Amino acid sequence: MIGLVAWALTAALLYAPVLVKLVRQWAADETYSHGFLIAPIALFLLWQQRDRLKQTPIRPSNLGLVVIGVSLALYALGSLGAELFLTRISLIGVLAGTVLFVFGWQHLRLVAFPLGFLIFMIPLPAVVFDRVAVSLQLVASQLGEQLLRLVNVPVLRDGNVLTLATITLEVNDACSGIRSLMALLSVATLIGHFSASTPLRRWSIAFAAVPVAIALNGVRIAMTGLAASRFGPAVASGTIHAASGWVVFIAALAVVWALHHALNSSTAGMAAPRLTTA
Repeated sequence: MIGLVAWALTAALLYAPVLVKLVRQWAADETYSHGFLIAPIALFLLWQQRDRLKQTPIRPSNLGLVVIGVSLALYALGSLGAELFLTRISLIGVLAGTVLFVFGWQHLRLVAFPLGFLIFMIPLPAVVFDRVAVSLQLVASQLGEQLLRLVNVPVLRDGNVLTLATITLEVNDACSGIRSLMALLSVATLIGHFSASTPLRRWSIAFAAVPVAIALNGVRIAMTGLAASRFGPAVASGTIHAASGWVVFIAALAVVWALHHALNSSTAGMAAPRLTTA
């Protein structure tokens, strides 16, 4: 017990600067502001497993030391290269390795989802984030252009810039949909986890968040362009524009939830016993 407490204190001191910088980024970057909710949710998921954890026999595994060692190597590599993602992701590895070393594989399996869920609180590396954001900007602008043309609104697209008769819309990082996508992925993963369906269907619900978020963001851009062409450029900025982002997120969440309900209903229907006649 003394050794475990000493290890916990050492890990806390080692990762304190990492966590401080992480929290500051949550506060400063709206893309990852949902990070404040991830750890409490993970703790709740862990608390739900408390009875099963108590009943599970403790069988420590020395492989946990290997996991801890690899994770600390990532921490050192990230510190030397000033790569925050590596130092942050190593914390999850240290936690997993500690559970494996102290309690064993069965305990690790029980806490695997709460630990894995912590990934959603860690911002992507800048190079990955920028590439994803640029790709989403282009996809969103293309969808917006096609939808505007579909309703006979003249539009000219140059990359991620849409030029209409009354306004020019630039699909920047904030409008790329990456903010809602990051939050929606975490929520969809939770929905899939609490689903009573098969693992394949749970993953399907989680991954469905990606095309849903992208498609609805394209609709948002088209609606913004349509509103701007009808009511003036003022509707494309300020409170109305910000509110449209929340509307799109709630709509995407509703679509994911409907998919979850449909999949579970189909599963229940397939599992229902069939009546036979003599």
